[in-house]
This record gives sequence, structure tokens and C-alpha cells, in this order.
Amino acid sequence: MASIQKRVHPSGTTTYRVRIRLSGSPLVSESFPTRREAKEWASKMEADVRQGRYFGKAESKEHTFSELVDRYLELAVHTKSKSFAKYKMQLLWWKNHLEDYYLCHISPSVISDCKEQLLKEKTPQGTFRSQSTANRYLATLSGAFSIAVREWNWLKENPVSKISRYKEGRSRERFLSREEIERLLSACKKSKSSHLYPVALFAVCSGARKGEILGLTWDDVDFSRNTATFRDTKNGEDRTIPLSPILASCLLEEKKKRVILSPYVFPSGNGEKPADIRAAWEMAVKEAGLEICFHTLRHTAASHLTMEGASAIEVGAVLGHKTLAMIKRYSHLSVSSTARIVCRMNEEVLGIASHGAYT
Repeated sequence: MASIQKRVHPSGTTTYRVRIRLSGSPLVSESFPTRREAKEWASKMEADVRQGRYFGKAESKEHTFSELVDRYLELAVHTKSKSFAKYKMQLLWWKNHLEDYYLCHISPSVISDCKEQLLKEKTPQGTFRSQSTANRYLATLSGAFSIAVREWNWLKENPVSKISRYKEGRSRERFLSREEIERLLSACKKSKSSHLYPVALFAVCSGARKGEILGLTWDDVDFSRNTATFRDTKNGEDRTIPLSPILASCLLEEKKKRVILSPYVFPSGNGEKPADIRAAWEMAVKEAGLEICFHTLRHTAASHLTMEGASAIEVGAVLGHKTLAMIKRYSHLSVSSTARIVCRMNEEVLGIASHGAYT
């Protein structure tokens, strides 16, 4: 039996969707600009389905991009990923530009035009997007299309796979020297924010992200083992890190002087949520004569770990990196420690070899 549904789109256009479902046959649907055309098609299609002459239709002609985004976000929200808000923002940007397109009409050229628009528009902060940011938008779009291809059968291929990405500059992570670390921590100590110094020290000592540090609770700090556990981190997993003596001592001092009853190690004024150190951080950075973001402290910890001879696996374990590509960003800093290892091996091997040759 066929059913006809009137649909009014945000653009103001009206279409009529026909749905036909007969026992033992798949759902058949199509959209038309007039009710008359919809009725004529429904009558013919019902006869074709009954007589076995219907062999399916292109789903890409049935579904709009708006439907794809809505379904994808509805499924993704249940993953509880901390990156969901960012993905949602990016997909809604694409939806704003491609909302009424049927999937069959979204060609690589259409996406390419939107890709250029990404760089021309200003963000809510009043700045232009970088090429690397535009690539992230494309990656998010590609992920949504991939699901539509693999799992929903709405498309035969992912149109984003034919889009070239912008060339990104080689990443050279900015990290602080020992002298710069001293200047920064000194400025943090002078801050009116009582949390700024211990939070900055925590980041330098551990390489933890700002959100991980501020979200840390006392229940996840174990002073008997000198460890801290971050729950539900960026990659969706818990991570336990060791606390160095200087960091453990700092946290104990924080606990002793705390007058607010709060589960957070670094609470807000009322203790109901983590502290906000943004303004205090910006002032301390300016006072120290630096131009850095808080994430620079994570790179600083990783860089100094590498230069002290920590292996790629060890650095990855401390920082919570899941891919070798993330760890390789610091490989150029391991040359000096690697050189020491090679020299020790050469001296030992050649010494033994030469001694054996002359005895």
C-alpha cells in the first residue's frame, strides 16, 4: 500500500514523498514536486513491485545531506566522545552549506567549492581558518560519508575521497627551555590565582592536558603509590601517570591548605566545577615575556623526556598517545641521547674487538 507525505523544506520548496511497502518486498520510496506525479508513480510502482519487476533504486536520490548529518550525529552522540562537540560544529557548518542537496547531487566539485569557502569565512573569533583546520573539516565530512557508504548503503562511494587536502607545514613543536620554564613558573607563583602555579607545574612535570589536570579529582590521586589517574581522556581511555616527588609534594600542600569541600583537586570558587585559569594564565605568560599557549607545556614535557633518553613507547605511555605518528613528532630531539647510546656501544664493542685482536 502506498502512502504520500507532503514535505516542506527550509528553502521553502515543497515535495511529496511516496512510500510503498508490500509484504515480502523492500521499502520503496521516491519524491516528486507535485502530488499528481507522486500518485502516478505510486500506482505504477505498486504494480511493478507486485509483479517482481522492481530491482531497487539509488538511495542517493532519496536522502538529503541534512538527513545524513542528523542521523550521523544522533548515532555519534551516544559514543560520549569528548571530540563530539567539535565534530558536531564542523558537520553543522557543512549542513548549513549543503542542507537541501540530495546525496546524488553532492559531487567532488560541490565539496571543493565549499572547501575554498572554509578559508574565506571568518570564525566567530574574527579570524580566518588555517589550511590545517580546513583539512580537519574535510576529515569530519569524510567520516560521515564513509558511514553512509559502508553501513547505510546510501551512497556507492565517498565523494570526499576525490578531494585533495591542503598542504600543511611540517610540524615543529614549540617547547620551553629550562630558563623559559623557570621564568614562567616564577610568573605563575606571583599570580593572584592560587591554582595557576600548581597547575602549570603539573603540566610541565607530566605533560598532561589542561582539561585532564583541571578535571582531576582527589579520588584519582594515590599518594601511597604516587600516581594520578585521568578518567575518560581525549582518546576515550583512562590513563595513570607517575607523580614525581616534586609534583606529589606540591599536591600534598594543595590538599593541606584547601578550605573548600570539593572533589576536584583544583576547584572553582564554589567547588562545584574545575577552576578557570584562563585569564590568570594569559597574564602570567605576558609577565614571563613568552608567546605560548597552555598546550606548549605538554610539548615541553614530551620534548625534555625525549632528550633525557625516554623511548618513544615511554613518551607515548606518559602522554597517552595512541599512534606512532604522534610520538614521531619528537623523534628529532632523541638524536643526542641516541648518540650517547651509540658511542657507548662503539667503545664497548670496539674495545673488546681490539683487545681480542692483540691477545
